Amino acid sequence: MTTYSKRMILALCLGGLAGCGGADETHEDHHTDNHTAGHETAPEPDDGLAIEGLMGTISEMAVSRALSPRMGRFAQCFAERYDDLDVVGGRIRFSFRLKTDGTVKWVFPQASTIGDRQTEACLVDVAQGTRFERPRGGEAEFTWPLAFDAPDDIRPPVNWDAARAEDAVAAHRSEVRSNCGRGPFMVTAYVSPGGEVKAAGVSTTEQTSSQGLDCVATAVAEWTMPDPGSYLAKVTFELP
Repeated sequence: MTTYSKRMILALCLGGLAGCGGADETHEDHHTDNHTAGHETAPEPDDGLAIEGLMGTISEMAVSRALSPRMGRFAQCFAERYDDLDVVGGRIRFSFRLKTDGTVKWVFPQASTIGDRQTEACLVDVAQGTRFERPRGGEAEFTWPLAFDAPDDIRPPVNWDAARAEDAVAAHRSEVRSNCGRGPFMVTAYVSPGGEVKAAGVSTTEQTSSQGLDCVATAVAEWTMPDPGSYLAKVTFELP
């Protein structure tokens, strides 16, 4: 494993509920392939912690056991974008709903400062394919955080206050609502010298189709922002 890969996986592990524990892709595939819908697992000891759902619960330990082996795949979502966006990084919080058999009914980015829809969609795809233990008492909902910072040898973008995007939001809010639906959406964008939006990512507190999030990100990518000068800027703002 390269130093780059180790750094990515370490950063991702720090953002989740628990550490990686040395799991690798081979272990992950074996676990997923053999944990079928009809497979009954032994009852888990009560560790005193549970993530409450609307109808059922699942323990933090069970969530960690399911997601930790997928850290390599989460890291790969960032690595695939380095050629075009080497500063990509941030935090994302997924909102999950599990079916009674432990498969994912839906998952979406409830909050994100990653700023790249392509990376966010990749992360959601990995999360969607995760197989969990059966929740207790019915379908369960929970949130799960993930964090990744760009490597130390990459100059970070200049952080902007949301006010820097106010004029662009005012100019395009109605158009986005008409084409993509109502939010509220939280958008994080990277702005290139000259004011061009290089990439944008989107999150929402309400369950929303991936097409709706794609629509918002595509629309924001066509905006013109204030000129950040000689280097990329990064800004997070609400699009109500």
